[in-house]
Amino acid sequence: MDRKRLGFVLGTIALLLILLITLPALFQNNPGAASRPGGRIIYQSDQSGNMQLYLLDLANDEAIRLTENAYVDYSPAYVPALNEIGFVSDRENGANAYTMNLDGSGEQAVFPQGMLLDYPDWSPDGALIAASYTEACVEDTPCNFDLYILDPAALLLTQLSDTPASEWVPQWSPDGQKIAFASDLDGDSEIYVINRDGSNLAQLTDNSGYDGRPRWSPDGALISFETDREGGDWDIFVMNADGSHFRPVTANDGTNDWMQSWSPDGKWLVYVSDMDGNNELNVIDINGRNQQQLTSNDYADQSPVWIP
Repeated sequence: MDRKRLGFVLGTIALLLILLITLPALFQNNPGAASRPGGRIIYQSDQSGNMQLYLLDLANDEAIRLTENAYVDYSPAYVPALNEIGFVSDRENGANAYTMNLDGSGEQAVFPQGMLLDYPDWSPDGALIAASYTEACVEDTPCNFDLYILDPAALLLTQLSDTPASEWVPQWSPDGQKIAFASDLDGDSEIYVINRDGSNLAQLTDNSGYDGRPRWSPDGALISFETDREGGDWDIFVMNADGSHFRPVTANDGTNDWMQSWSPDGKWLVYVSDMDGNNELNVIDINGRNQQQLTSNDYADQSPVWIP
């Protein structure tokens, strides 16, 4: 091989080595380079005229309708121990908790009818439900919801909070020992954690803005939440489970980002954004990169829950 050809070959090899070293870093820092994560998203949408539940498969962007009735079905939750979907519906007297299979079949009530509850979340073993509950709402007066644990097998209600404020959007920790929730006890919505037996109440956030919808990461180390603490619009933040080291994940000026849920691997968040003028589902990694829009329509797509 002559010297000129040898130089060309060596140069080509050197270029290939440089590309092998630099391409991974380029793809890591390029928001458009990462492929969409996998799994499925349960969510509520009013595209049929009233709120119903849907399931979006991220592998093929196919959404199927899970509930189909004239009532309002909303506030979906995933029950991994049972591999079922929990939700709230007004189809019978009150706002009651139901479960169904992942294909929408097998709907059944899980507690006596005539309740007024919201945001049910099933314990990791599927045996108990944490929910916001009130016995009655007086017309033209804000409802006061307290935090309860429901035991469907024993038909037992256990009250965890009894305050002049409302407690909302509870979620069990992955180990089933604690419940995170939001409350306006100090005058504006803040995030709290309480033991499952009602002991050791701890306030995690304290500011003049709104902090709400706490959601544990799958490993229990972090809590995500929605907030307007920076003024103007809402964003998604993440903090340590003890309330320390909070940081923004979304930072879209003039856009409201809220109703977030973790991916099963803990690397992504799905959330609702009004970036295009409607409530659409979006995903973003927990470092605030790779933001991608999942839905695009004229309806309200809300309350996403990410499942395997």
